[in-house]
Amino acid sequence: MHSVSPLLSLAPISLLLAVATAQDNGIDIRDKMEWMEHILVDNNGTNNDGFMNAVTPCLNYVGFASNGSDRGEQSSAQWVRIAFHDFVTGNLTTGLGGLDASIGFESDRFENAGLFVNDTLQFFSPTVSAYMSMADNIALGVIASVAECGGTNTGIVPRTGRIDADAAGPAGVPEPTTDLATTLAQFAAAGFNQADTIALTACGHSLGRVHYSNFPDIVDESYVTSTNLDGGEPFDATPGVFDSAVVNEYLGQTGSFGGPLVTAPNVTDRSDYRLYISDSNVTMQSISEEASFQSTCNALFQRMIDTVPSTVTLSDPITPMEWKGVDLMLDINSSGTVSISGLIRNLYTTTTPPDTVSYTTTNAGVNSTTQTSDATSGNGTSIYGSTIYWPFNSTIESPGTDTLTINSAISYPVNDNIFVLPAQSTINSTTKAVVLRGAALTSLVGSESMTGVLYVPTTQTGTITKKVTNVTVEMESVGTSGNYTLFEGSVTASSATSIVAKVLLGDSASRTVRSDIFVGGL
Repeated sequence: MHSVSPLLSLAPISLLLAVATAQDNGIDIRDKMEWMEHILVDNNGTNNDGFMNAVTPCLNYVGFASNGSDRGEQSSAQWVRIAFHDFVTGNLTTGLGGLDASIGFESDRFENAGLFVNDTLQFFSPTVSAYMSMADNIALGVIASVAECGGTNTGIVPRTGRIDADAAGPAGVPEPTTDLATTLAQFAAAGFNQADTIALTACGHSLGRVHYSNFPDIVDESYVTSTNLDGGEPFDATPGVFDSAVVNEYLGQTGSFGGPLVTAPNVTDRSDYRLYISDSNVTMQSISEEASFQSTCNALFQRMIDTVPSTVTLSDPITPMEWKGVDLMLDINSSGTVSISGLIRNLYTTTTPPDTVSYTTTNAGVNSTTQTSDATSGNGTSIYGSTIYWPFNSTIESPGTDTLTINSAISYPVNDNIFVLPAQSTINSTTKAVVLRGAALTSLVGSESMTGVLYVPTTQTGTITKKVTNVTVEMESVGTSGNYTLFEGSVTASSATSIVAKVLLGDSASRTVRSDIFVGGL
């Protein structure tokens, strides 16, 4: 595990409160930001996602080819490569392309030869939901690879909000045989000048290999062995470390001399060499010192993953949160008492975590109830520190409770006028049948009926990337409980995982919840 940077910044309360009402397709931007923060931070132990572990150690391969451990493939390098190939056909003038996951429709193009496209998209697929697009996954993959392979954990700032393309984009990813002028023009269209292009190429080629299986005219067949079935030839002596070795081996003419795209037998295949020498090695010399290499690469990777279609607005930067609510949900019992429950997570960088946690519910901004807990329910580790969790379940004064505040540090809006009932909703992982239950104040119901919305990741033709489809659930009243009317509806979805749900009544809408906290959820 990497040591925690002394510059680690924990998310300020104001950041998340400021975006609480911003929405995209009915999803709060805050929910998207907190979900990406979860993928980034919860690496091991309780509530872990497994995303970051895929590139730990850096030479690890989590693809889906047979005999995977012997293929000589490397997921961290694949994750950087797919972002580069997706972004580089963007055009700032037209406002089209960039990091939009269109590469999923382009995996059969020769410019995208190899396992990296479908390997990566298949691994990321379970994480695609209304909270996180495939394009956001690709961006986070770059951050994970750099952080886990020897770079810093604060050098590239994550943002969410990328939108997946629904068709292929234009071709044009530079290939080994692409001439210099065409290569520079392609990068210029995406907003990168000559020096940027040289440095970004060197940064990307710090990790991984070129494979004989994809480029037999470039890589010698002798690289194919029983433990390197695809015949990977590295760019430098440290293909599993994000460092400046590729630059210094090129400049010093040592080791791998900058890699097979510098030394290819056929001069026309030496695309890296054409780039590096095009400014008389000035750029390569400028990033030969490790600190300069890291800072330059971080800045260029940041620009790369933030190059998006002009219609896309990215969120504010996402930083690790010291205090956080997890799986927050409301419930109601037969007597009409409403409760709020979930987990409270603390991310700490000290030797020991806090002993207790407090949480406060506020009614109409005036009356408040504070409780404390010292009963923990799990812990974990992260490249940003360690995590510890406290479960809580507390009745609230309803209607009118509008805020949950955790440890006087961060607040969450509460909507007890209308809400999903996750503990009373079910999902069947085999039949994909969903039973959705919700509650609304009887005083709001009138003659209207509640409607549910499921955001379901759905298979689409031409790409592994799933498209999030809105599925309407017609709901009927099933009785009352205290001040509330209860509703229920059912539907069979196309998928039983990564569903996000909400309920609507007239102009009122609940907060969203994830289906994995439904009964039977995955």
